[in-house]
Amino acid sequence: MITMIGKRFRWLMCAALITIHYSLFTTSCGKLYEVEELTEDQLSVAELSVGRHAVDLMVGDAFQLPMTIMPDTLAERGIYWESADTTVVRISEGSLTAVGPGETTVTAIAMAGLKSDTCHIRVLEPWTIDPYAFLYDMVVYADVSVNGRAADDNTMVGAFGSDDSGRPQLKGLGSLRRSPDGRQYMVLRTYSNRIDGESLTLRCYDRSRALLLESPNSIIFENNATLGTLSHLYNIVFE
Repeated sequence: MITMIGKRFRWLMCAALITIHYSLFTTSCGKLYEVEELTEDQLSVAELSVGRHAVDLMVGDAFQLPMTIMPDTLAERGIYWESADTTVVRISEGSLTAVGPGETTVTAIAMAGLKSDTCHIRVLEPWTIDPYAFLYDMVVYADVSVNGRAADDNTMVGAFGSDDSGRPQLKGLGSLRRSPDGRQYMVLRTYSNRIDGESLTLRCYDRSRALLLESPNSIIFENNATLGTLSHLYNIVFE
């Protein structure tokens, strides 16, 4: 038993067990926070919220989750971060690290669980492709924009179809190039085991913003075809 004389304290250590005088939180993190009890008036104006309630990451990537904390002194009283599944994502001081594919949630907790907010995390498998697994290919020369800005080195574009069992399968990856006059464009080489007619969905992973976006337009695969040219690039828009 912990006995405190004079001041009452709330103890925070991961998952809440709230009593009148203190709270004890236990988990594998083993981290202990001491949080001074607030008055009802202070609690009524305190705010804790994550700036994003949905985040997409690829295995191995990291992202700092934005937060709103009011008043500023609330952060000084101790913010605890909890991942519901550390095999999918780890979190420390609001910094996410994608560990393995899957979906889970992370939660920010303050004042012994009296204030909290949650973010849903989706972790994607790395986008890799083996061209030798397919019989046919098609090339797209594209001008790619993401939310009104040109694609950059943090932008991955993939073309997705289905495998023989109907499950989603990556069938193309884009790479950024520059023309002799300095214009940027993307070469999206796609593959299929159907000589033509397969519909490919276009998705964009924006690493800088931890977002997975899907284009409203799909492309139809045709063996040895070329979609777009350097002088007339095919437009691909993600919003």
